[in-house]
Amino acid sequence: MAGMRPFAHLTPRSRAFLLLYLGLVAFSILGSLMSALTKLSPGPIAPVASALTLLAGLAALYAERVPTRALVTTLLIGTSAEVIGLATGYPFGRYVYTTAWQPTVQLGQLGPFPLLLPFAWLLMVGAAEGTVGPRQYRVLIVALLAAAIDLLMEPVMAGPLGYWKWLDKGPLPGGAPLLNFVGWFAVALLATTVSRQSEARPTSRYVLAGHLALTAGIGLIHAQLGPLPS
Repeated sequence: MAGMRPFAHLTPRSRAFLLLYLGLVAFSILGSLMSALTKLSPGPIAPVASALTLLAGLAALYAERVPTRALVTTLLIGTSAEVIGLATGYPFGRYVYTTAWQPTVQLGQLGPFPLLLPFAWLLMVGAAEGTVGPRQYRVLIVALLAAAIDLLMEPVMAGPLGYWKWLDKGPLPGGAPLLNFVGWFAVALLATTVSRQSEARPTSRYVLAGHLALTAGIGLIHAQLGPLPS
């Protein structure tokens, strides 16, 4: 029966991209588990799976309509904030990226810069916007949601995955300073205000859930089985 199909309320296009995304999330979690159990390095599979999962999540978010203004402004604001942050320590605190989040480019004395980073900003802010939808105090709620998601990600991204290192550690999860939460809130607030996207997207909450499930899965594997082979 059509009504019993997974995500039957979604259009075929949205459903296809969402199932692809969730399948890649499951693949990444299982791959991390097998790697931890066998102590074998996943090699190039890990960065390829990471990139495909991120891009599939974006495709699921924007399957029905691509809001060019929102995408461009969020990408520019997120990228600018990161470059400024690497150079000055504001608005997130002092940190550096590693070469673990492939592919990367070298930004001179600022160190490695992950090419997927702007798209990660787009995924998180876009999914938060689509989940909140049009309501009172929308931009504030979106910014708080995005900052809270980053708070949950920090222990895994800066820990087992080693995507970045905090130079001045703070009291928040993963050693993040308090400034990081404030910076995430401010940048997400700016991106949401400028992008002017208030529409609800039915795939958003599933994309957020998949993103958090992947992060939690890797963190749990690391906690139970030790460091993941690189």
